Amino acid sequence: MINSWISPNYNQLLMRQWYIKNDKIHDLGVEVPYLGIPYDQIKNNNIETLPENYDGWFPFMRMCYSIGDLAIISGIFEALKTKYPKIKIAWPSNEYIDHILGEGYISRWDYNKDVTAKTNIETIIGNNPHIDKIFNVGDFDLIFTDHDRSYTSLIHDGEMVRSCDEPLAEQILRRFGFTDEDIKNIDSKPKVYFTDEEIDKCNNIIEEHIGNFDYGCLLFAGRLEQFKGRWENDYLLFNDAKKFSNTPVFVYSQYDLNNTEWDNFFPNRISFAELGLSIREQIYIKQKSKFNIGYQGGVTEASSGGTSKMVSLCPYKTIRENCVRGSKYIFFNKTSKVI
Repeated sequence: MINSWISPNYNQLLMRQWYIKNDKIHDLGVEVPYLGIPYDQIKNNNIETLPENYDGWFPFMRMCYSIGDLAIISGIFEALKTKYPKIKIAWPSNEYIDHILGEGYISRWDYNKDVTAKTNIETIIGNNPHIDKIFNVGDFDLIFTDHDRSYTSLIHDGEMVRSCDEPLAEQILRRFGFTDEDIKNIDSKPKVYFTDEEIDKCNNIIEEHIGNFDYGCLLFAGRLEQFKGRWENDYLLFNDAKKFSNTPVFVYSQYDLNNTEWDNFFPNRISFAELGLSIREQIYIKQKSKFNIGYQGGVTEASSGGTSKMVSLCPYKTIRENCVRGSKYIFFNKTSKVI
């Protein structure tokens, strides 16, 4: 299986535009700096979308499988059901994903032996009431993917041209008929659907450690090797952190916070690791918190569907479409952006 990301050319990261037909992946044969089509082409009726009152199947497959990759598109299913109440949504089986991308291909998104790309799928997609079918080889002729997206504008960023910083979920929904008004009024932020058992367990933990008081969450960890440990730029988060000083927090950190600035800001800390919670359970607790501050990460993106104030330190020059509406992203060059 070829990689969808290829070597930079003149500082421009190029990609391949893929589609899935008859259970095979196809390449349009061109290298592109951004995926999708201009939204103007849809508004001008040059490209078809889903028809009004669509009542057919919508088989959809993600092409990347970190927790964050899955989280940022997890809100599209409920959004689609809101606009198209009769639509039927299908998600691929793990066997189908291996069939399309190649056996073992998605293991590049494994975090460790216990948190793998396939467990990520269950973490984010599991228990979703808006998915009507898990599909396999032979079930559908055409499969939609996250490469099916529509951008509203392009940004010239030095020598690089890229699509605007609009959440990927919104770009996908635009491609399938969502108007500007739909994007504004229909929530497409990340959605994780919890079982009654998960809810009861997490509410009991919150009650035991916090009671009825406000609390926050901190995350200082990275999946990729170069982002593990403490980032020297995390002082850029201090101004936001100071606003919540002395609030009790749940925390997951790959380095010891004792005798650091974070220890001064938040002396009352409860360790997620010591509680032995699943990632889904951590997401529930993070989603219910007053604030989430830390390094940009998939677990935080997955927790962004509630009312918690989200502040993430981003290690990349731009956020591109890998973002969530309403979240604040701070960059190493000391700029910040609220999506």
